[in-house]
Amino acid sequence: MEVKCRLKDYMEEQELTQQEVAARTGLSPTIINRLYHNRFSRLDNQTVIKVCQLFKATLGDMFYIDMQSQGE
Repeated sequence: MEVKCRLKDYMEEQELTQQEVAARTGLSPTIINRLYHNRFSRLDNQTVIKVCQLFKATLGDMFYIDMQSQGE
């Protein structure tokens, strides 16, 4: 099982780039890139809050547990 992020879906829906999301949230482009590509191993509270606030999404809307994936 892995936690996955739907940031890519939200960004495509609103036609935003990773740079734009980084600028609007105040998060680093590296953090946004990791969320976008689901290449993260932990989540920081402030990161989750900022991303969810930007897209007016709940925690459960933005992040989910992928029951099918095999952890690395």
